[in-house]
Amino acid sequence: MDLQWIFQTSTSKISKLIVSEQKRLEIIVPIPGTILDAGRSMTHKDIVIDLHLRGYPVQQIARMTFHSPRAVDSYIDTFEAVLILHLYRIPPPLMARVLGKGISLIKEHLEIARGHFPDEEHMKRLLAWKEVRA
Repeated sequence: MDLQWIFQTSTSKISKLIVSEQKRLEIIVPIPGTILDAGRSMTHKDIVIDLHLRGYPVQQIARMTFHSPRAVDSYIDTFEAVLILHLYRIPPPLMARVLGKGISLIKEHLEIARGHFPDEEHMKRLLAWKEVRA
């Protein structure tokens, strides 16, 4: 909101610019939406999962996003658990219960998955590839 006053423009325009730059530079701007994973801004999980799916190793993702490797692993593990449960046709409310996560978080992960995978076959390939590497 401070930027809105400084630049005399709408919060919507400021938000769009921040999201655009985060994507372009692959960074996280420390604002409430990203630090607290609040609101509809691009969040840590979006960036971490995107980098993971593009093949970056955990250590590098941690450096790029200013997170600990443990936090990066947590984002990735939750995302992959949601993918697995989705492939077994587990409904989101049950996923939330099984994983001990909120339903909104589960839905966010499912939305991220839809943005990265055209179909379930691609999801299966990612998970099978991870299994081979383990």
